[in-house]
Amino acid sequence: MEFRSLAPEEFDAWLDHVAHVFSGSRQYFSNHWYNDPWKDFEGIRVAVDAGKIVSTLRVFIRKMYLHGQPISVGGIGEVSTRHEYRKRGLATQLLKDSIQFMEDRNIAISMLHGNQRIYSGEGWESVPRYYAKKTLFAANQQVWKVRPVNFKDADEVSQLAALYHTYSQKFNGTFVRDDMKYWTDWVQTESPSLWVAQRHNRIDGYVSIRKRNGALGVKEFAVSEDLFTENGATDFFEVMLSDVIAQMGEVKLEVAYPAPIADGFNAPKVETYGSTMYRVIDTQAFPSNLQKELKTTLPDLLHSQAKELSQDIRSHHVFWQTDGF
Repeated sequence: MEFRSLAPEEFDAWLDHVAHVFSGSRQYFSNHWYNDPWKDFEGIRVAVDAGKIVSTLRVFIRKMYLHGQPISVGGIGEVSTRHEYRKRGLATQLLKDSIQFMEDRNIAISMLHGNQRIYSGEGWESVPRYYAKKTLFAANQQVWKVRPVNFKDADEVSQLAALYHTYSQKFNGTFVRDDMKYWTDWVQTESPSLWVAQRHNRIDGYVSIRKRNGALGVKEFAVSEDLFTENGATDFFEVMLSDVIAQMGEVKLEVAYPAPIADGFNAPKVETYGSTMYRVIDTQAFPSNLQKELKTTLPDLLHSQAKELSQDIRSHHVFWQTDGF
């Protein structure tokens, strides 16, 4: 059994592998590769038996905000082993291989979505995410023009990126999006239902949504600093979503959204949603003023926030589903 990085000429075979194991769309995994401006064949780790890919995982190279500062992160995704090769420790060996890869790249921290014992056994620790649920009623309003985004308008996308940076750095775990191709390729593909609120030719905020089983899920949200300082953007969030619901032809919908935004911890329902797991890779890759914070536990580090950005809420840990891998 050979453990190594994927060779470029093996990419089609790798796509066949992940599509087979996940019984999913080959296009989904292809999109995750071609729409990623930070893609790296070295980050695709494979176990190969007699020339055949039998197990794999991918390290997504990203940066994330932590206490208002960007740090390097390796996202572990697309972990998959063919059925006939399971229970042989291949995924565990690939996780060890990925840790070495990230250490060689001086990546500060690794993250993944899941809570399986295989990950905790290799040092990843669970940090819960909290979601609020609240029923909003349809209501048109006149202050903002609420409409679908135009990803072909470069100025509009630039406004989204600016709003995103200012707002998302208030949380921990949100990804840094400092390449416009990520917006025009990845975000457009992963958040096709993204709505903006415009006033006087200026976008004051936006929301990405997904409707499923008669409910609305918020994949991400951003708002201008002016509106945020009023009341955490709670009024704006509800007004905008109510307008979107009206345009969808609905009377009311239950909306699920990250509890740290829009006063969500005061919603009628607050639930733990899934789990994100983290593992410190290289303490020296953290900004010097954050290295002392590593003495605390990872959950405490992710739920807390720097004083200048603190909103005095239960948790500042957010991951936008648009960035899912």
